[in-house]
Amino acid sequence: MATPLDASVTDLPDRLCTWCRVPMKKRLVGGRQFVHYTCPKCVFQHTTRLGPKPAPAKH
Repeated sequence: MATPLDASVTDLPDRLCTWCRVPMKKRLVGGRQFVHYTCPKCVFQHTTRLGPKPAPAKH
């Protein structure tokens, strides 16, 4: 099984647009830590983190 850092765009989960219910385009962003979805019809956008959220920095 691929780790989130090894994931390709074809391995990423599909998402339907919240408004149009059409399949959204997807791409990896932020050093391959996030999936950015864009609706080709209404240009609605959504970003999801891959893997766990990092621990907060201690001061």
